[in-house]
Amino acid sequence: MVYLLLSIFFTTAAFLTLKEFNRFKIDNLVGIVVSYFTALLIGSFFSGSFTFTTFYVDKPWVWGAVGISTIFIIVFNLMALTAQKGGLSVMSVANKMSVVIPISFGVLLYNEALGPLKILGIVAALLGVWFTSKKEGVDKFDKRFWYLPFFIFIGSGLADSLINHMQTFLVPQDEIAIFSTSLFWFCGVIGVALCLIKYALGKLRITFKSIVGGLVLGVPNYFSIYYILKALSYGTIQTALVFSLNNLLVVLLSVFLGVVLYKEKLSKQNYIGIAMSAFAIVLLYFAI
Repeated sequence: MVYLLLSIFFTTAAFLTLKEFNRFKIDNLVGIVVSYFTALLIGSFFSGSFTFTTFYVDKPWVWGAVGISTIFIIVFNLMALTAQKGGLSVMSVANKMSVVIPISFGVLLYNEALGPLKILGIVAALLGVWFTSKKEGVDKFDKRFWYLPFFIFIGSGLADSLINHMQTFLVPQDEIAIFSTSLFWFCGVIGVALCLIKYALGKLRITFKSIVGGLVLGVPNYFSIYYILKALSYGTIQTALVFSLNNLLVVLLSVFLGVVLYKEKLSKQNYIGIAMSAFAIVLLYFAI
């Protein structure tokens, strides 16, 4: 249970750090790229070797890892924008409700059963994202950014589906560690390429505080994944319950901190959306 709570803490800390990028005028792309290399170095330090230098390009999962990493860096940038433009509640719910996509892929591609709980959970999740994203008054979500939570939802779900497919069919048990580490490596490399393009176009200015922001973000970015894997490895709590509690508490804690720290105002529709999101998480994971 301690590992699960630590994962929830670090995931929420990563969300808060993304939110703070705007206040400190930190470039989202630069900060996120630096965070991936920071997470890569932390992971290599704890594993005792720089494993990202040892993977082979002829592995069947390499191009899949590149695709997943591309989605990761796009979604992470969208998460930063959403936290800054729409609030923590919008961003966290859109990210966590994406679980409906890998479940849907499981039904379509792997012939998994689609029972009434799954159907009800998917519907509740979609409605939860919609209602939580709606802002009114001074906190009204700018209509120009309507696509942000939508693409977070799609991108996060697609990435989870690809990871599940890769680990099931292409990644041997003894290569899971290097596969996971390679994702940080590819994210960093792709991010550097994007930074160079923006810099050449005169649309990027690399500052010291953006690098510092990335170093700070890299810590919760790594440990949020590390501790959820630790929680799953012990097997004292069912996998479904681990993910259910993790997603539910991250959403609720993010919404709570958004209200307390940033004075984000929630409408009745937002409260309905949060309640439906919590209901959807419970339904979906107990339906698996």
